[in-house]
Amino acid sequence: MTQPRDDQVPSLQDEIFAVASTVEAPPAERPRLRWERPPRLPARADLWTGAAGALTFALVDLVMMYAPMMMSRRPSTLPQFVALIVVAFGLGSLLVWKVGGRGRPFGFGMMIGWAFLTLVSVGFLTGLTL
Repeated sequence: MTQPRDDQVPSLQDEIFAVASTVEAPPAERPRLRWERPPRLPARADLWTGAAGALTFALVDLVMMYAPMMMSRRPSTLPQFVALIVVAFGLGSLLVWKVGGRGRPFGFGMMIGWAFLTLVSVGFLTGLTL
């Protein structure tokens, strides 16, 4: 009675262990962890150049937005908004990707200057709020 008959289906346990013995292979070797150096911070000269780009954009922004902000009846600042976007991201990306060298951090500084002035002034200084 303990012998399975030929017409009997093999048990599920036999099928699982039969498949598992062919699928599982012993691990060849433990993967080695590699230590990678953290990225370096930008050089001090690049930080100063980026700050100069942000300050240059702030000066351009001051000149462009002074007149509309001082008027009692404020006209639409859409033209100033478009011009400031072109200056910050158009000229800034041109300096970053085409000029390179010292122009790269200057361009990033211009873009960061636009973002900073937009956040600080809730969009008034960059013409984002119409």
